[in-house]
Amino acid sequence: MTRISRRTFNGLAVSGLALSGLGLAPPALAQRGPNVTVVVPYTAGSAPDLFGRLLTEHLHKLMDRTMIVENRVGASGNLGTLSVARATPDGTTLLVTANTIVMNPSLFKSLQYDPVKSFEPVAALVTANFALVVSAGLGTKTLAEFVAKAKAAKDPINYGSPGIGTPHHLCMELFRRRAGIELVHVPYRGLAPAVTDLAGGHISAMFMQINAATELAKQGRVHVLALMGSTRNPIAPEIATFAEQGIKDVDVDNWWAMFAPAGTPAAVVSELNARVNEVLKLPEVRKAMETQGQTPMGGPPAVLRTLVETDRARWAEVIKEANIALD
Repeated sequence: MTRISRRTFNGLAVSGLALSGLGLAPPALAQRGPNVTVVVPYTAGSAPDLFGRLLTEHLHKLMDRTMIVENRVGASGNLGTLSVARATPDGTTLLVTANTIVMNPSLFKSLQYDPVKSFEPVAALVTANFALVVSAGLGTKTLAEFVAKAKAAKDPINYGSPGIGTPHHLCMELFRRRAGIELVHVPYRGLAPAVTDLAGGHISAMFMQINAATELAKQGRVHVLALMGSTRNPIAPEIATFAEQGIKDVDVDNWWAMFAPAGTPAAVVSELNARVNEVLKLPEVRKAMETQGQTPMGGPPAVLRTLVETDRARWAEVIKEANIALD
């Protein structure tokens, strides 16, 4: 009986993807291929994890490959991200992560991966609008009122986040600098306790995803003041963007994307990109995103590479100005 080494087996899988990308029929063994591990560097049940599982469920059907989602958490997402950077670049290990991948290089000086050099961009997946939310007890119902109150306050208004260096924290730093106000940061260990304290009036403000913000607003516990991003969100079309309310250069989104290790063959990346774009167009996937206030992205890998380079520079400036560091 002939034994096939793992190296040969992986090579057949890569060849199968490459032949498929050329419209040729690969051998049956290569078509099936080995399992694909999709690393999500966040806890199970988090927003990137839930979307990663939805994505891989459909990729499994389209590619006839077993897709295994593995949560490798720790060090603000760096442990799982580094594991993919160091993985064999054959298409069997992928990364689904959030835009923290472009923030962490400025937060961690000893980081052992580079978001551009260590990965091949596969596809931008989805954007999730952040909104500025304040406790109902603060007494401000508009962005203008909040800015005016912050400027007039003898003691700075406080705001919460799931932790130092999280997107929620950095978005508030970006906003407060553009608005010219002082605020005091109260970091929490995770999102849930911060949201609980905001709803209870123990902290005054924070950024959160628009779907969660509108649910709390319906309960009368918070007011949603403004939306990040360049356009309004269909889930809450009444919420104006920062730009519409006179505060410019806050048009950034929270986003998630798929990456492969640097050196992954172009044919493999191309095949993965094509399949991801197919998934993003599926009615059931789009409906699931819409209910969460998310917007599909997609496009060729070059779209994601440009996004990584642009946002890395943007957040590096914010982090430097705010003097934030995590090591």
